[in-house]
Amino acid sequence: MGKKGDKNIKDKGQNSAHHIEEDGDRTPEPHVCTGHFQTDFTELCRRNNMAVIPPVVPRAHRPPSPGPPEAQSKNEKGKGKEDKNKQPEPDPESVLEPVEPTPKSYTTKSKFEYFKPTVQVEQDHPDKQDTVTEVIVKGWKIDEAMMTVFKQCFVSMEKLHTINFWNCGLTGETLSLLASFLPQCLNTRNLILDGNPVKEENFHLLINTEEIPVQNLSLRHCSITDLGAENLGKALGTTQTANTKLLTLNLNGNRIGDTGGQALAKGLRMNRTLLSLSLAQNSIGDVGIRSLADVLSKFPLTHEEVVQRRKLISEQGAPDRKSPPPSRRGDNRPGSVRSSSHLGKDAKRDKTPKGKHTKGKEEKDDKKGKKEVPKKDSFTRSKVSLATICIVSK
Repeated sequence: MGKKGDKNIKDKGQNSAHHIEEDGDRTPEPHVCTGHFQTDFTELCRRNNMAVIPPVVPRAHRPPSPGPPEAQSKNEKGKGKEDKNKQPEPDPESVLEPVEPTPKSYTTKSKFEYFKPTVQVEQDHPDKQDTVTEVIVKGWKIDEAMMTVFKQCFVSMEKLHTINFWNCGLTGETLSLLASFLPQCLNTRNLILDGNPVKEENFHLLINTEEIPVQNLSLRHCSITDLGAENLGKALGTTQTANTKLLTLNLNGNRIGDTGGQALAKGLRMNRTLLSLSLAQNSIGDVGIRSLADVLSKFPLTHEEVVQRRKLISEQGAPDRKSPPPSRRGDNRPGSVRSSSHLGKDAKRDKTPKGKHTKGKEEKDDKKGKKEVPKKDSFTRSKVSLATICIVSK
C-alpha cells in the first residue's frame, strides 16, 4: 500500500509541474489602458521588461514667496520689554548657539536624484490620475519601446493637450512613430520637441496631414537645415494642399539658410492659417528675407496657382457668381410682333450719320482717359493675418 501511495504522489507532482509549465508558456493578456496615466505607464513598462521604470511625478512649481512679516503692535513690544526686565540674566556658559530652522523655499533630495529619469505631469486635480493635461520628459533618451508605451497611454488620455519631449534623443523612427499616433490624440494642441536633432529631418510628418490636431509646434535647436525647411514648406502649403490646423511654428536656433527661407516663403503663399513663424538665430540672408517679405505684401499668383484656384472655385460650385435674372419677354417671341415705336427708333438710328456716334465715343474716352487694364489674379497676405514673423539673420 505504501508503494502505491508513493506512486500516486509522484504522478500528481509531475502533473502539477506540467500544468505550471503550460501556464508559463501562455502569453499574458494585453493590458487595456484605462486613462490613468501613472497606473497604465508603470504596468506597460513592467510588461515590456524594462530595466528602469521612470517614476511619474507631478511637475515641480516655484513655491510662493513669503509674505511681509507681521508688524508687532506697540503693546506687544511694551510687554516684551517688561518680560525681559523681569527675567534673570542667564549664565554665558549655559547659553547654546541658536539652531537655524530648515528653509521652506526649497526641498532637499538625495544625491544625483535630480538626474534620474522621471516623467513629469500636470493635472487639473492632483488626486485624480485621469486628469493629466501635460506630459513632460526632459533629458533622457526615448527609444522605440518607450515611444510605444507612450503611444498606448496617450491615446486613452482624453484631457491631454501638451506633449513636451525636450532633449530626448529622438530618431527618425521614433519621430515617425510619434506622428503615426498623433491623429488619435484628438485634444493634443501643443507639441514641443526642442533640442532633438534628427538626422533624417522628417519633422514635416508632424504637420503633413489634416488629421493631426497640433496647433502649436516648437522645433527649437533641432539642427534643421535647408532640406528640413523645404519639407516643412511643402507641408505648410502647395498648390494642391495646405495645412489648416497649425497656428504657430517656432524654428529658432536652427541652420536654415536662404534656400530654406525661400522654401518656407513658398509654402506660405497658399497657407491661410499660420499666425506666427519664428526664425530667430538662423543663417537666413538677404535673399531669403526678401522672399519672406514678398509673401507678407500683395503678390501676384503664378499660372499654376491661378489654375488650381479656379479649379477649386469650380469644384465648389462658384458660390460668388450669380446667374443673370430671366428676362420678362419670351425668347421665342416672333420678330414681326415688334411695336411701331421700336421700328421708329430703329429708323431714326439708321438716319443719323455714322460720324456722330464715333465722335461721341471718342470724346467720352478722352474724358475718362485711358481704358482700365484688367487686373491679374493676386492675393494680399494681410487678409490671411500672418501676425508675426521673427527673423534674425546670422
